Amino acid sequence: MAASSLTPADGRAPGLRTVRSWRLWSVPPKALALIIGLELITLLATVLSLVTSYSDWLTWSATTRLAVLLLLSIAYSEITHRMQRMRRYLGGAVLVGLHSVWAFAGVLILPIGYSAVLVCGVFAVAAMRRRQQKAVAYRVTYTGATVVIATLAAKVVATAIQPRIATLPAGAVTAMAITTSAAAFFLINTVLVIGVIYLASGAHSLTELLPAKEELGLELATLVLGVMTADIYLRLAWLTPTVLILMLLLQRSSLVSQLEVAAATDAKTGLLNAAAWQELSQRELLRAQREGAPCAVLLMDLDHFKRVNDTAGHLAGDAALKAIGEALKRELRGYDAVARFGGEEFVVFLDDIGLDEARQVAERILSRIRGLVISGLAGERISLTASIGLATYPQHGEVITQLIEQADSALYTAKRSGRDRAELPPGTPSGHPG
Repeated sequence: MAASSLTPADGRAPGLRTVRSWRLWSVPPKALALIIGLELITLLATVLSLVTSYSDWLTWSATTRLAVLLLLSIAYSEITHRMQRMRRYLGGAVLVGLHSVWAFAGVLILPIGYSAVLVCGVFAVAAMRRRQQKAVAYRVTYTGATVVIATLAAKVVATAIQPRIATLPAGAVTAMAITTSAAAFFLINTVLVIGVIYLASGAHSLTELLPAKEELGLELATLVLGVMTADIYLRLAWLTPTVLILMLLLQRSSLVSQLEVAAATDAKTGLLNAAAWQELSQRELLRAQREGAPCAVLLMDLDHFKRVNDTAGHLAGDAALKAIGEALKRELRGYDAVARFGGEEFVVFLDDIGLDEARQVAERILSRIRGLVISGLAGERISLTASIGLATYPQHGEVITQLIEQADSALYTAKRSGRDRAELPPGTPSGHPG
């Protein structure tokens, strides 16, 4: 066969063309540098850890422990792969993975070289499973690299701290070593993951990428399970597989929580959906009635949203909805109930806020939205504005449906009065701005 028949039309070898098509190269330069740099450092650190602990890892005890933890991780991966796939589909927490159980157990009972080998093995199995699901390869390898680095650092911390606190009782030494190494594991892993997401996504600040309380709780649980796994193995090795039962319960609990969140969340904006908002606001209104506290409802509608969709495309429309959702979350208090009510409408429930304060909140929201700009299909810059109608308890109604109706009437007034403004329901006493 002629050589020319094996050469692609672009003149490049098939292997080179495949490498050039990797999704890795689409990552922003700073994030790409971090990914490649960390993976090279991880490779070097793994080799060095194996070389420096050569006398420790060539023992039957260490090899057996490595084999047991690796086999348990494989069994767990096979048993739970459907649940893990569902977690990822639902938008599973980026910062938390139950692989930390095996990694941290390895920190406590394996030589440093074997600790790194264990994590590499765990993520190699995960990578094969994710490849079947057509996952993005560089994300899997980078996540594995962060866990390897966190594992090695935690091992170094645990080893270094024990001589410094040797005068303490034996139990206190162990507790402090475990606690300090766990903190090092979590902090290093979290910083590396947040760092690459920040560089790749162009997030406004690092604080918006910090893990939520639920994620912190899950990470703490995985580290505690890692300690339990190591302790059970050292005391009653034959009982170690029972840890799988606890991990399955933790995985199931996490999945149920995600399903509950997904059922209450609007997919395009990440805000509450209308049904979840109405249930939550009804509870808050009842509390306000019992305590005699004021509250308010803001109903907001994007101005000329159909024009955005028609002229700039539906992707631009989706971007506008997402931008509005982010603006609302930034401007409101963390506990205010905010939802996408349908189409381009948003609704907010403000507790412990009277009429004048609610009007001030509405004006701040409008001011923030005026500063939003999105890009259209042809690269054109599109400015956004919105109109808001607001109603308060008890002035404008005593049940949620009445407050929504009054806010809707006020919104209609805002639209008729020129848009990009906040209005109160018709008939509001003249002592209040309208």
